[in-house]
Amino acid sequence: MRNILLTAILTLSSLYSYSQSNKEELLKQDISEIVEELKFMFHYDQATREYLYFQTFDKNITDSIENLSKEVRENRMRYTPVKSDSLKSKIWNTYINPMDKLHTLRLMAITKKYGFPSAQRLKKFSNDTIDFNPVILLIHSPSEFSKELIEIVEHEKDKGRIEKCDYGYLLWHFNGRSDFQPMLDNGYEMEKEEDGTFHLKAVDCI
Repeated sequence: MRNILLTAILTLSSLYSYSQSNKEELLKQDISEIVEELKFMFHYDQATREYLYFQTFDKNITDSIENLSKEVRENRMRYTPVKSDSLKSKIWNTYINPMDKLHTLRLMAITKKYGFPSAQRLKKFSNDTIDFNPVILLIHSPSEFSKELIEIVEHEKDKGRIEKCDYGYLLWHFNGRSDFQPMLDNGYEMEKEEDGTFHLKAVDCI
């Protein structure tokens, strides 16, 4: 794993030489490989986290449970979260946190070479079904990368490669998830439910 980390860091540091003008052409050229890699990272990210809640990697089961109402889901017999604290700790420390770091480094390297590979940009060049969102990989990035990632996403938003709502959502994460203002400043509104509770709703993402 140390060799993988070193390779990712060296790759990241060497990619500033790519000009902005050829990022679209580079992404178009390498789109198949980029989509495959991002899809693997995304599904690894989701599968390991879902296992903590469902104790299965079977997407038919996890999707069927997640599509139920909250009340039904919480009472479903097959909804069996991992109960062992030691196993939960092992999953986080061995399988989730280290890979979150690797995924972050790799996505930063991809972004500096190709521009941020948003779902919209991937759909523009790929014939594959893009049923995943690379933004989620950055939402799970370790806090040690927050300062650099803020600079990266600000640049990518200015270049039109990250939508406003995604930008606000990412800033909310990078700033510690303690204040919704970055989201409210970037396409979201606070909407009141009938029961008096509030939730954020994306209303202007362009």
